[in-house]
Amino acid sequence: MENLHPYSLQASILRYRGEVALHSAMCIEAAERGQDDNLPITFRKSMEVLESWDRPAADIVEAVMALELAVEDYEMGDTDRIPSMMKAALGWISAEQKRRASK
Repeated sequence: MENLHPYSLQASILRYRGEVALHSAMCIEAAERGQDDNLPITFRKSMEVLESWDRPAADIVEAVMALELAVEDYEMGDTDRIPSMMKAALGWISAEQKRRASK
């Protein structure tokens, strides 16, 4: 089976955001040219990576990014990314709590 998580959570979130932004720009440009702006989704793979994320965030930066994405998705409407991003952030928080308790 293909590895859906070859990169860090941070890289995966940034890739997804970049691909969504590029797709949006292409749709806007098509509309401004008077063409059909209903373009095929080009960010499906990066979206699937985040939807199937099953590892804790590696650090606080990734945990915050995951929570920010989950909140944005929640505000736009329920998506499959919300639970996986919340679990990634919670995983890091739990690991950090255990690490601090063992000091």
